[in-house]
Amino acid sequence: MAGKNVAGSLFGFVSLILSFLVIVWLVLKVWIAFWIFFILFIAAFAVFAILRYKEFVNFFASRQLRYGTNVTLSIIGVIGIAVFVNIIVAQRLDYKLDLTELRENSLSDSTLKILKSLDKKIDVIAFFSDPTSQNAVRAIDKLELYQRESEFISFSIKNPYIETHLVDTKLVDGTVVFTTNEKKEEVTIVSEQKFTSAVLKLIQKRSKKVYFLEDHGEHKIGDLNDSGLSKLKDKLENNNYEPISLSFLIEQDIPDDCDLLVIAGPTYPFSQKDIGKVDKYLANYGKLLILFNPSKETEDVNKGLVQLIKKWGVSVGNDLVLDKVAQAIMLGPSAPFPNFEFHEITRPLAGHRLAFPNTRSVTPINNSKSELIIKSLAKTASPKTVSWAESGRNPDGKFSSDGYTPDVDLAAPVSIAVAVEKIIDSEDEATSEINHTRIVVFGSSQIAMNFFWGEANGILLINSINWLTEDGDLIAITEPDKSNQVLRRMTIQEANLVQLISLFLIPLSVFISGLVVWWQRREGGKE
Repeated sequence: MAGKNVAGSLFGFVSLILSFLVIVWLVLKVWIAFWIFFILFIAAFAVFAILRYKEFVNFFASRQLRYGTNVTLSIIGVIGIAVFVNIIVAQRLDYKLDLTELRENSLSDSTLKILKSLDKKIDVIAFFSDPTSQNAVRAIDKLELYQRESEFISFSIKNPYIETHLVDTKLVDGTVVFTTNEKKEEVTIVSEQKFTSAVLKLIQKRSKKVYFLEDHGEHKIGDLNDSGLSKLKDKLENNNYEPISLSFLIEQDIPDDCDLLVIAGPTYPFSQKDIGKVDKYLANYGKLLILFNPSKETEDVNKGLVQLIKKWGVSVGNDLVLDKVAQAIMLGPSAPFPNFEFHEITRPLAGHRLAFPNTRSVTPINNSKSELIIKSLAKTASPKTVSWAESGRNPDGKFSSDGYTPDVDLAAPVSIAVAVEKIIDSEDEATSEINHTRIVVFGSSQIAMNFFWGEANGILLINSINWLTEDGDLIAITEPDKSNQVLRRMTIQEANLVQLISLFLIPLSVFISGLVVWWQRREGGKE
């Protein structure tokens, strides 16, 4: 009898070992080994049950089994409830909290607005030969955010050297391709700006056309030199606009498909005929962005344009704005750093500094027509007598630098940019849906030039153009600035201190604590 019990225990122990081996081969999916050990497990367990039959039957009838079964069922129930709750939460309350300082794991409000408006499927393929590279990881993380926010976005990672049937011969490693049934857009730079622009190009029916007038000495969008606007042109194209040069010598009128007219730094006077064309365009719910320059002569060469803009509630001074404190040091008082006023255009410029080199004063007229909403966008930051708009000139036509002259010069704060919108007061739905006339006037055209171009310039000008064309989708899509987020390197003394604490002090404190507890228990046992 004793031998039977020993043999039964031995087969029970062998069946336990075989059960672990069965689980291992099941996890590894080695099916031949799995079935061999499974059959051996069944045989060993059967022998164990036969040899220890009485104990086997008593075990299933014992109180311990009932208690164990109840505990097991309770655990399974708790796990089931937890799984059920997690499924409900994941489906109904799928929220994500970004606690990073620069909001690196979030999309901008502008991008979220665009993704919510999607009504067509967009497939995204990121072509990276090494999916673990830094650029690939950034792209994957960013695309996961897009996919999370819209059911119409789906993306996959492909190796361009393996999935050759998907690759265009011109496509380079690191390209992200956005496609719909009709169109395709390729992006080679991993950034939210580029990705969102690609999405917009796919869903918008057409690119909005921005015409740049070039008959009166204005800056040209095709010029790559310092005074050209080629960087602004590139920025517009990235934001799904189509910049086009316009000449009144060729076109008899402003084209009907003009979504925005830009007059950037005219240096020759406008004829009355040309003024009439612009006036007619604005009267027909047109959009105008105009950037002035201070006149080099006492007689303002842009007098005609100034008079036209005055009809829309904006006064453009024949002066030069100076600031002796808040200025770009390399350029002097004639390049003030203004404070930006609250407006949809300037909202994303918080924390940015932007110089306005050689700017006129651009001031809202208080007694303008009631249907006009006129707001200053930027004003000089320094107080009166430190900042002003200089009107006095020397005999050679250059502005005087004698300082602020009361009752002659315009006192601070001096407005240097203004936005105008015409209100349509109509109960007719068809009329109320017509785009309003909108105008943005800057006192400096140099903020758009290649020479002075920077991140803040791009934000201000693109936001102005988005507001003018009533296309707010792309306002303020900017990448976080990580220049101030570099970790400071530890000194040798600090590194030695960290090593001393982690390798010696912490283990020593744990050892001493254990020794104290042991001694207290030992003394307590003696009592």
